[in-house]
Amino acid sequence: MLTLIAAVRRKPGMTHQAFVRYLHHVHGPLAAAKPLGVRRYVQNHVFDASFGTEGDAAHLTEFGRDAVTELQFHDKDALAATMSDPYTREVIGPDGAHFNDMPSALALLARPVAVTPPPPSEADGRVKVLHFLSRADGVSLDGFTGRSLGAHEVALSRDEPHTKAVRAHVHHVQVPGAEQGLRHFGGQDQHGYEAVTALYYNSADEALTHFPAYERSLREPSAERGRFYDPSHSFVLYCREVTIFEQP
Repeated sequence: MLTLIAAVRRKPGMTHQAFVRYLHHVHGPLAAAKPLGVRRYVQNHVFDASFGTEGDAAHLTEFGRDAVTELQFHDKDALAATMSDPYTREVIGPDGAHFNDMPSALALLARPVAVTPPPPSEADGRVKVLHFLSRADGVSLDGFTGRSLGAHEVALSRDEPHTKAVRAHVHHVQVPGAEQGLRHFGGQDQHGYEAVTALYYNSADEALTHFPAYERSLREPSAERGRFYDPSHSFVLYCREVTIFEQP
């Protein structure tokens, strides 16, 4: 299974509310009308965010985001067929210009690793924290993948309030390729990200209260062995999850 993840922000002159309304009630139904090879389409509507780490002289990433799209595919063939289909090129793609600030979009193709799978959702709006991770200089992709998963396992194993509040954990690890799919969202010149961690909470208050402590504990193994990710290039989005459609 593969997931195409895109963090986007609203185009100039558009309010966040108008952006979310258009994305959910106009763009979403356009995609649902012809799902093609997309197995599952999820929108994550951002309600808060944080970036970098204490001590940064200046943050290194344009972090402001209004939503994160997740498109799930069975394989790269399904992804390629979807992105090359006339409906995608002539309807879905051009509609993005009505709400998406294309040059600033961030996208990556990833393989999800469900460390603690989320239970099926009966209603939209469950709270998810998406942590976009940028690997540190000198760390290989394989090394980054192994160390990031290990750091999360250590953090989640602790008997602390900030770990007890986590209801599920899915780690999305970058998969090379799929340039056509990434170009669909724009932002070819943006900084790249090697992983996105999704943590689920019962409420927005729990996420906002506990994730900062969780993120600090995640950095501890990195400090002991040398950093595997760069906090100054990484950022966090607090979201409400909305499933647009899901196919068998």
